[in-house]
Amino acid sequence: MKNIFLLILLFTVFGCKNKSVQKNEEKNDSNDQNSVEVSKAEPESVATFNWIDDFKEFRQAVYTKNKTKLKTYFNFPVGDKSWGSLVSFNAEESKSRAAKYANPDLFYEEDFDQYFDRIFDADFVKSVMKIKTKDLYEEKLAQTPEFKGDDFNFTMIANYDDDDEPIFQLNLSYTNNAVDENGEQVSEGEHNVIYIFHVINGKKLVFKSKVFAG
Repeated sequence: MKNIFLLILLFTVFGCKNKSVQKNEEKNDSNDQNSVEVSKAEPESVATFNWIDDFKEFRQAVYTKNKTKLKTYFNFPVGDKSWGSLVSFNAEESKSRAAKYANPDLFYEEDFDQYFDRIFDADFVKSVMKIKTKDLYEEKLAQTPEFKGDDFNFTMIANYDDDDEPIFQLNLSYTNNAVDENGEQVSEGEHNVIYIFHVINGKKLVFKSKVFAG
């Protein structure tokens, strides 16, 4: 009888020990699984912001007429006698500016608000939205289709040049759509309006000058 009691006691102790070991193993397995899951988690990649991203933001601001955003692309006042101003002033406007500013050749922040639609006119807005940014980024060059106007046809050429000083240009190229008595296209009046930007650290566009050619 005593021997039977001892056997029962041994089985009970052994069974409890097995359950304890099993629970510990299950707990360890669970911890191992958790540790594996954590190790699989990869840090989120952070996209590198560069000049093409800034151009996308610039043209979106042009399209939505976000003057606050667009002012971040300018260090006011801008302009000098070598290339002129962001807009062409008529005689009355020039006279008014001469009385108002010590240096009327410069273009000031308040001018930006007043003459916004002349800085980025309908031709500029229409064409800049048609620049294919994928082509521009890969080839450093992109050109829109030709648009037909009343007197001129126009296209925009965008290019990024980092050979020496990084420069980004938006060139509005106009051609005369008139024809002469022989039906040939008239070349008079062809001209270009070029917006030139510095590219700071390969990321930020900062307005440099606006050139009228032709």
